[in-house]
Amino acid sequence: MAQMSLRERFWNRFTGKDVDMTPVGSTTTYGVVDFMKKCGHERPKADVDPVAMTELALAGPKYAGFEWVKAMGWDITALSEAMGCELGTPAIDRQFYINSHPYAEGIDGLDFPSDFLERGRFPVYKEHFRLLKEKVGDEMVIFGETEGAFTCAANLVGTEQFMKWCFKQPDNVQKVLEVTKEAAIAAANFAFDNGADYYVFAEPTASPALLSPRFFRKFVLPVEQEIMKRIKGPAVLHICANTDPIIEMMCETGAAGISIEEKADLKRAVEIAHQKGVKVFGNVATATTLFTGTPEEVYKEATQCLDNGTDFLCPGCGIAPPSPLENVQQLRKARDDYFKK
Repeated sequence: MAQMSLRERFWNRFTGKDVDMTPVGSTTTYGVVDFMKKCGHERPKADVDPVAMTELALAGPKYAGFEWVKAMGWDITALSEAMGCELGTPAIDRQFYINSHPYAEGIDGLDFPSDFLERGRFPVYKEHFRLLKEKVGDEMVIFGETEGAFTCAANLVGTEQFMKWCFKQPDNVQKVLEVTKEAAIAAANFAFDNGADYYVFAEPTASPALLSPRFFRKFVLPVEQEIMKRIKGPAVLHICANTDPIIEMMCETGAAGISIEEKADLKRAVEIAHQKGVKVFGNVATATTLFTGTPEEVYKEATQCLDNGTDFLCPGCGIAPPSPLENVQQLRKARDDYFKK
């Protein structure tokens, strides 16, 4: 098969058509310190400045050979920030993080603000999308990412309290989700309106490590299903930890793709997802192999992911900032070698 353009390769795979080789990249954050040093744009400036954010986004393709590009920064707090959470100060090797839970004492007065897209970093993202489209044109697919509705809801209330509410005050959980669902839809549609090709909802708080599959079915699944119906383009659902117990439900959300960590059984996930017409992104280990492993270990694990049928060869989660560039480059090297056979 003739070599495809990067955009064509991604879309063909995403829509179930033939490709010349498995696309390689990242569908989560890649605020890697080595990328920053190479491109000359570091965090925390790259968290809030559209030019720095854009150059760091382009560093993934430029220095690691990623075949598509991430918009909207290097953390998953944008919805929560716009809904009133205070954020902790980022550093070159530390993301923005949630520092306050504005509705910890109660949810009176919680509603979806009409000026949501003028809050937080959305104005920065708007300019960032413009710059990114200018640089990338139609060469590569661009995606946006934020936390999803469930994770945003837990941030507003406090995760521990929100988990207790799932047991004791389910009505409150539903009330918060009604609001954060609107935030998730608005953010995704903002991204599509500004040039994103697909969108990622990261839902770490919905992982089986924190939430039982029974509560996932009760609270998360219906909300995700409505979100997927109401957004203007395809979405990928990313959930951390061992998602084996909820893979079927992840595929029932209406997401076009799922992104999973190395703790999940990739081969089984691919089998289940493909029966439902869903694509799988993953899943080279970020907390271990990419971060502290040798280049040879990354190469070996990436090859194993290809053997297990991943649709898109990616890190299993956001790449840890101190991960060595040489390790991250092994994803592309392993993919290239795999398809030379």
